Amino acid sequence: MRKLQQLTAYLEEHAGLDREQVQSFADRGELYPTGSDLGHGVELGRFKYDALIQIENYSGDADVLLLLILAWISEHDTNRDEDGLADPETDISLNDQDTADIDIAVEFEEGLQIVPDENGPIPFDGRQWRVSDVPIDVAEELENLEPQGDVAE
Repeated sequence: MRKLQQLTAYLEEHAGLDREQVQSFADRGELYPTGSDLGHGVELGRFKYDALIQIENYSGDADVLLLLILAWISEHDTNRDEDGLADPETDISLNDQDTADIDIAVEFEEGLQIVPDENGPIPFDGRQWRVSDVPIDVAEELENLEPQGDVAE
């Protein structure tokens, strides 16, 4: 639920919210086993869930809040179309002329990855592991690579 935690913290910081105004939780979570070997670790599965953020007595500009959500998503959840995730939904209930209660629902999907760690809390495949994003090595250059098939010159 890293994305839910990150989006909540982002809204608290940039929308000027007090922690007491905000509740966030995951609903309708589904686990999908994948078992993908990523070289330096394993993605055991994916977690798809509805992130729900409730803001009470919001007195700021609603358009700013909505744009903050869209800005965060466009920068931090870039695979939404590929993952087939629904667009965010909001419900706004006016309390009075100055405040509103706002419910935000965002569908997220996250990889559940582990890396080897002899002190890790997760026993798997005869070893101990800990939760972490698996580091990915990026090739700087390729040697002895021969093109295959028809190559236009």
